[in-house]
Amino acid sequence: MTSITNLTSPNDVYILAQWLAGDHSNWEQAIDNPPFFAHIRVGIRPLPNPITENGVWLFLEQAYDFELNHPYRTAVLHLIYQNDRIEMINYRLKNAETFFNASRDRDRLAALDADAIAQLEGCTQWVYRHDAHTFKGSVEPGKKCCINRKGVDTYLAIEFEVTENTYSSLDRGYDVVTDERVWGSIAGAFQFVKKVSFSNEVSLGSTPQGIITS
Repeated sequence: MTSITNLTSPNDVYILAQWLAGDHSNWEQAIDNPPFFAHIRVGIRPLPNPITENGVWLFLEQAYDFELNHPYRTAVLHLIYQNDRIEMINYRLKNAETFFNASRDRDRLAALDADAIAQLEGCTQWVYRHDAHTFKGSVEPGKKCCINRKGVDTYLAIEFEVTENTYSSLDRGYDVVTDERVWGSIAGAFQFVKKVSFSNEVSLGSTPQGIITS
């Protein structure tokens, strides 16, 4: 991640969560460039029962628009403020099918608890406020977020940018030995626009670090 002036504060955990919380679509991008971009939907919803009191917990699922009930990616994200930045800790769901399309039916997320998830080591994303209107983030350094694709061990590299109503993400996988790109977009980042907001569901009742402050 390129060096930027660090403007990040603890309260930015809630601002980032509010900006992320919604139903996002890259419809405009898919129509403009169909050979390279399918129509993707990203649903991000605050958990009704946070797993811990610190920070903000979000459920994420990513699916092709024509099969929302079968997302190809699901995750739980824990946003906290530490080390002078926002750290977005990634968890996988042990039984993801149980929560398919739950970003659009929040009552189903009430059953999601600590026993339902497992942390993805090395896959925490470091996020900084870039300016008054933008957050930028990337996977923590170290090439430790590993994914096997088509029999090849790769490490994940993510760069993303979030504003109040947009979300862009460039996800790529690189060979753990040669550092050559194995998978990921060759036409640039996916560009999403928030179509429905769930920002009012982000709880402001906890402190970003889980420390009681006066």
